[in-house]
Amino acid sequence: MRLSPTKIDYLAQKFVRLMREHEAVAFNIEADELERIIAWEITEELRIEDEIDDEVNTLLDQYERQIAHQDLDQMLLRRKLKQELARKRGYTL
Repeated sequence: MRLSPTKIDYLAQKFVRLMREHEAVAFNIEADELERIIAWEITEELRIEDEIDDEVNTLLDQYERQIAHQDLDQMLLRRKLKQELARKRGYTL
């Protein structure tokens, strides 16, 4: 995970604060509860992205010799694999 829990909490608080500034946004729940929900969602999304990254790394490790032998661009291959795995899981990166 690339963000610390402290940073995730900060982002959730900032997001709620920005929403409160707009009159078009109304809350049915307390702001602190919404912050917890948003922080959980951010954490969950980062966890899923980490899982996808791990799967990409596993695949690249399995085919390391073939990739090197064919002189493939590993960064481009990594990006394409990640996008494809995310798409199969129903996520957009």
